[in-house]
Amino acid sequence: MIKRPFLWGIGAFVMGILLAWYKIPLIFLVILAFVGWLLIYLFMFPLNKFINRKDIFLWSLPFLIFLGYFAMGEQMKPPDMDMAFREKEACSLTGEVNMIVKKPSGNVYYLKDNKVTLLEGSTYLVENILVYAKDSCEYLIGNQITVSGTIYKFSKNTNPGGFNENLYYKIQNIDYKVYAKEIDLADDNYSKYHFILNKIKRELINSYEKILPEKEAGILMAMVLGEKYLLGDEINSLYQENGISHILAISGLHISLVGAAVYFCLRKLRLGLIVSTLLSLIFIYSYGVLTNFSVSTNRAVVMYSVMLIAKIIGKTFDMLSALSLSAFIILLQNPMEIFNAGFLLSFAAVFGIALLVPCFNILFKSKKILLQSLYTSVCVQIFTLPAILYFFFQISIYSVIINLIILPLTSLLLLTAIVAGVFGFLFYPIAMFVAGGAKYILSFYEFVCTIGSKMPANLLTVGRPDIIRIVLYYLLILIFIYGVNRYKKRSFLLILLFAVGILIFPKQGEGLTVTMLDVGQGEAIYMETGEGLNFLIDGGSIDVNGVGIYRIRPFLLSRGINHIDYAIVTHGDTDHTSGLMELMEDGKIKIVNLILPKIDSSNNRWDREDITINDQDEFKDLKELAAKCKVNLMYIKAGDYIREGKLDITCLHPLEGYMYSSRNAYSTVLSVKYGDFDMLLTGDLEAEGERNITKMPLSQYDVLKVAHHGSKNSTSQEFLKIIKPRLSLISCGKDNRYGHPHEELLERLDDIGSELVITYESGAITIKTDGRRVFMKGYMD
Repeated sequence: MIKRPFLWGIGAFVMGILLAWYKIPLIFLVILAFVGWLLIYLFMFPLNKFINRKDIFLWSLPFLIFLGYFAMGEQMKPPDMDMAFREKEACSLTGEVNMIVKKPSGNVYYLKDNKVTLLEGSTYLVENILVYAKDSCEYLIGNQITVSGTIYKFSKNTNPGGFNENLYYKIQNIDYKVYAKEIDLADDNYSKYHFILNKIKRELINSYEKILPEKEAGILMAMVLGEKYLLGDEINSLYQENGISHILAISGLHISLVGAAVYFCLRKLRLGLIVSTLLSLIFIYSYGVLTNFSVSTNRAVVMYSVMLIAKIIGKTFDMLSALSLSAFIILLQNPMEIFNAGFLLSFAAVFGIALLVPCFNILFKSKKILLQSLYTSVCVQIFTLPAILYFFFQISIYSVIINLIILPLTSLLLLTAIVAGVFGFLFYPIAMFVAGGAKYILSFYEFVCTIGSKMPANLLTVGRPDIIRIVLYYLLILIFIYGVNRYKKRSFLLILLFAVGILIFPKQGEGLTVTMLDVGQGEAIYMETGEGLNFLIDGGSIDVNGVGIYRIRPFLLSRGINHIDYAIVTHGDTDHTSGLMELMEDGKIKIVNLILPKIDSSNNRWDREDITINDQDEFKDLKELAAKCKVNLMYIKAGDYIREGKLDITCLHPLEGYMYSSRNAYSTVLSVKYGDFDMLLTGDLEAEGERNITKMPLSQYDVLKVAHHGSKNSTSQEFLKIIKPRLSLISCGKDNRYGHPHEELLERLDDIGSELVITYESGAITIKTDGRRVFMKGYMD
């Protein structure tokens, strides 16, 4: 008889979800189901070797695959209103308040069952909408409110490694966001249950804010209530870098501690087993609602409920079965949760404990508490490693040791946090005394994490692993689990080490890779050779806030890059430098060498009285920041070059002593050659600089980075006739105020037959070459 039918069932259901996500045709699913049923009927049941005839659940597996497939297909359908407007539109709507989240800038209302009227008068029914409000008025869950404002579609990610807002909110089953100008109450009916819970939550929040400093209050509110609006970026980053950010999430520890405490008290009051169990389940469910029911909370509530119910019916609690059941319940409600970082990390951690810890116990046969804690920490790290790398690109080298130090105190911290919060509005002196204990524990956490951050090589930047490596990793882990359980030999640890090696030491790429990132109205080009030498040519934007932190840095980390060998700035405009300066200030990506165009500000021909000599050094801030960050400063002029293997980068402009009339005029121009492949990078060069370059012996180029974002006065007809690029790339923002790319420029490119790719249409544009063959792909293609 096959054990754990729930485990088989969730496997089939997840298979159906993934088949739908990757848009596998339905006919393939039908064939798969037919073959599955045929195998069960012809081979497995007659043999009665592997399967008992009582295992009737096997017949349901193909049905579960179909269920997952159609559930995911339904979830992936865009709302009917998607076709009614492009990106944003003025609207009015009426909806029911389903959840309220407090933010520093105001309240965020989650509305359900919405009736939306667009500007032109058409009306649509929309399931869930997010409303951002700046007013201080707090509505109640269950209220019907009318909102006037602007409705937006969620943006899709256009760069590797970037945040996908559209997928993030799709996972939460949210269709649109609205920035409210005016909100009115349409119906004052409200949920008394949610009102009571919200009142308790507000009292607890007030308690923490009253008895603790802001930093400690923010941490405890995140831990106990799931409220993170006071949680500082600094402490959040510190915890994440050291691998302990999981303590900030509502998880199984919270549910088991709260649930066990309530259950114990009820049994001490001599209430019956069933009554105590039911009341305990109601309490932990209410706690889940109070904390906005994150996916980890959902998992923990289901598993704890299964454990209590198992007690009532006299059955043994099985962690894997309970885990599988909770996954099925969550995914049945919303199949998109399969791509939620919280879902994957939460379930992977518990699977690691359930599957790997017993293997370590078999191999080492130690009952010591310290070693048991070490096994648990290692097993959680092993099983969650692919998800950590996929979403965060880095791992903390010392996280296992830090967790060994931190985790023993976490239960005490949580207990003191709950007691302090409750007594904060019951008896203030006790609350202050208990909160002091919590504060000391948090200070100790910060002390340990600070030491961890200062340790050498505390973060290993691996990048985002591909799906093939992730699948191979888990297959090797399954082989390890099977081998240990069957043969009980420590030699199987080599398989585990090999699996980890495959994931964290990927094969080095070959050839030359060039990526023009989508940074809106700006420019950032990354180049990398197979030998590991990398370059960043420019990095800035004028319409994307924090472009260095939110677009360039995630891209680099996703590729496993934690340093830039050469950052080359073509000229001093903000749309080419802002992101680079942010990277230097942030410090997480080390800039080794900064290369600026070699110009003399006394050689300018700017005929403007408002410009002083100091103002003319447009690199002043950049130079000062480079000196502060200990970046080696270099200069480049026409004739200078960088050569490494097959790579040859030669500077064509500016000439030494060049007299320039604007920043664009002295833009650095680079001729990049790799074997037979060549590419011309032109910065914001305009006609004046082009005339100087055309005097040089130029050949035809495979790829041209069109100058000045495709402006009218750059990339002239004469220039194009000489270089005749097969492919032309333009970096600019959609619907930008400059009208880039200009219609006349597009006509000039069309006249010479050059294929055109624009970042706002294709997202990041990646070109790969081995020196002979050239491959190009847009991230959104």
